[in-house]
Formats: sequence, structure tokens, C-alpha cells
Amino acid sequence: MKDSTYQHVCTVVVGVATMFRFVGYDMATFIVTSVVHSAHLRDPTAIIDNAGYYGQAVKEVASCLSTFIVPIVLNYIKPKWALVIGSGLFAVYVGAFFYINNYLYFFANITLGIAFTLNYTAFSTYQMQFSTRKTLARNSALVWGIASVSLVVGGAVYIFVTSSHSETANEIIAMGEQQYRYYSEGETRMMCGFLFAFCIISLVMHAVFPNREVENSVASENPHEKLTLRKQVGAITSVLVNPYILMFIPRFLNHGLFFSFYINIYPTSLQFSTILANRHPMLTAYYAFAMCAGTTVCGFVIAPLNKAFHDFGLRPLYYITMGIQIATYVVAVLTVPNRSTAEPTGESAFLEPHLMWVCLVAFLLGFGDSANTASNTVICSRLVPGRASHTYSAARFYIGIAAALIFFCSPLLTMKLHAIILISTTILSAATFNLAVKQVEKREEQERNEKKQPL
Repeated sequence: MKDSTYQHVCTVVVGVATMFRFVGYDMATFIVTSVVHSAHLRDPTAIIDNAGYYGQAVKEVASCLSTFIVPIVLNYIKPKWALVIGSGLFAVYVGAFFYINNYLYFFANITLGIAFTLNYTAFSTYQMQFSTRKTLARNSALVWGIASVSLVVGGAVYIFVTSSHSETANEIIAMGEQQYRYYSEGETRMMCGFLFAFCIISLVMHAVFPNREVENSVASENPHEKLTLRKQVGAITSVLVNPYILMFIPRFLNHGLFFSFYINIYPTSLQFSTILANRHPMLTAYYAFAMCAGTTVCGFVIAPLNKAFHDFGLRPLYYITMGIQIATYVVAVLTVPNRSTAEPTGESAFLEPHLMWVCLVAFLLGFGDSANTASNTVICSRLVPGRASHTYSAARFYIGIAAALIFFCSPLLTMKLHAIILISTTILSAATFNLAVKQVEKREEQERNEKKQPL
């Protein structure tokens, strides 16, 4: 099979496997704050209030700490087997919702944090095996475009489960005068049964991934060096403080805040809004559908642009991402009740909360997520030569720090405060990004000139 054909085959296979894994993860994370809040109302001694946000924060802390360990795993097993293990840990997380309590729930989030870093690093490393520098941005965007179908599948499952428990969907539990989208124990278990099955399918698919490496692959430019535990920790620590990594910290922090917003904070605000919960019990499914549309459209937009423009994956792609993010935050703050990010509320917004605005924001978030992920893949592949897996782990470390901080603070933050933080970090990231890229390009130019000089 030709390398070009092989790249397309791998892109599709990896995209489908990732899709099944994220059916479980995305849908569980979209609704976790409301689900756990519902469990707290049923039995306050079983799970603490705001455990949805705190669990996500614990997951991110675990993810940060595991960045020191995950590259060691890749010393002994191939990236595809690391993905198999990661998919299994995702299944453990989803399975915890069959019986919600403090101990099991927070343990599952620690497990998820490890799984997230393992999948993030192994996925990026595996993708470099079947991608060249020229095709990496295209392949990454297409993989995530295919993987975004998980949102359609998850949305369909959500509609089915909600319809099967229609009495629960219409049972908007009152808290004083405030109401929100409530999830019964039976509805939660049925939802998680489906999501758990999808995680197992993903595990099986990852196990049959091919191991072939294409000619001039990005992985060949970044050979993985096997190190002892002590040297491995030293290596990841050195990468964390590498000048090229430090220059991109604003970009990584911005990525973490954007990630936390679309995966949990904004979906929670929809379910904690009395107006939206009363009008649209299926709103989470509509959010997933619109987000999928945005992610898929982005994949098909990036592919031809990457082919037409040199180094499109660097400046052009990232500045497109920045513009999308700022537009998203502005629309969100104007159309979502201010207190709905922190607690159930019956208040309105500057513009009346409406399904149209939710779908618009979801589309922009999906487009931005796909562009952000593709951009991050390209950037990390070029920062520290010979340390690709460490670079991805370092990026995930800083992304996790930002996400953990915002999740810990979310029970106290309104939508307006979220928007101020998000827009400020986006502008800071955009302002520093060009300077950082120039330094990377300057180093690469020097390396090329040194190779041309005769011995």
C-alpha cells in the first residue's frame, strides 16, 4: 500500500476509534455537573455539592502529575497499546456513574486524569508515525473531524435515554424558586450503560491498529529515546522549563481554559438555566449535534487550506482559532443567564436564551476545538526536536493547570467573569504567539544551514 493511501486509511481508522472513545467521555462530561448535583439532592451524604466541577479539577490535577509518568510507559509499549490501556481507563470512569459516591467518583476522576494524559500523548505519538510534516495538520484535522461524529452518536443516545425516561426529563426539580435539568438514578445508569459499551468498542479497535511508519514521518524526526525512571522525570522536567516551551505557555493556558469551557462549563450553564431546561429537555443533544457540525466543517476547511498555504498549521490556523474563540465568548455571555454557570437560576440574559444561540455557540466551539487541536499538534511537533512525547506531555501539563484552576473556581464564577478571563487570556496568547513562532523558525533555519555546511 502506498504511503499516501496508508495515511488516509490510518486517518479514518484512528478517527473512528477515537469517536467511540469520546462518545463516552464527551457526553458524560457535558452532563456530569447536573448529574452529580441530582445525586446530591437525592442523598447529600453520598456526594458533596459542586462535586461535578471539583471532580473535573481533580481529573486535571491527576492529568498534570501523570505527565511525569506517561512518557515512561511509551518506553516499554507501543503507542497503540498505550491507547488500549487509556480506553480501558475511560471505561472505568464512565462505569463509576452506576453507583455515585464521593470515594468512587473522585477515584474515577483520578483514573480519568491518567487516561487523558496517556491517550493525549500516545495519540499524538502514534499520529506522527503515519504523518509527514506536510500532512500532519491535515491528518490531525481529519481525525478530529471524524472523531466529532461521537457527538452525533452521543446526542442520539441522549435523546433515546431521555425519551425512555420522559417523566424524569419533565421533572424539573425545584430548589427554592430555581429549577434545572434533573437526572434520575435510572436515567443516569441507562445513559452510562451505553457510554460504557462505546468505550469497550474503542478499546478493541485500538488493539488492531497497524504499526507501520511512513517514509519521512514526523516520528522519524523525533525518535523516542528510552530512559530510566530518574532520567525520564528529569527529561520531562527539563522540557517543562525549556525556553521554547515557556514561550508557548500563554497558548497552552488558553487552550486549557477553552477546553474547560466547551467540555463542561458552558453545557452546565444550559442545564442550570430554568428557561432552557423547561423549553428544551433534549438541549444537551442539540448542543452535541451543533458542536459536531462545527468540528466536521473545520476538518474539511483546514484540509484544502493546509495544502494551499505553506505552514498553514502555524500562524494562519492559530489566528483563525483565536478569532473563533473571542466571537464564541461574546455570544455566550450575551445569551446565557449570568449565574447559570454556578447554580440553577431562573434569570434571563441580555438576549433571551434560545436554542438558536445555543446551537451557534456550539458550532463555534466545535470549529474552535478542531482548529485548536490541529494547531497544538503542529506546534508541539516542532518545539523540542527528539522529545516529541515529552513535548506533548508538557503541553498537556500546562493545559491541565489552567483547566484545574478554572474548575476549582467555577462554583464561584459567573458567565461574565468566565468571559473576562477567557477573552483576556486569548488576547494575551495571540499577542505572544507570533514572537514565539519566530524563535522556533529561527532555530530551524539555523539547523538547516548547519546541515548544508561541508564537514
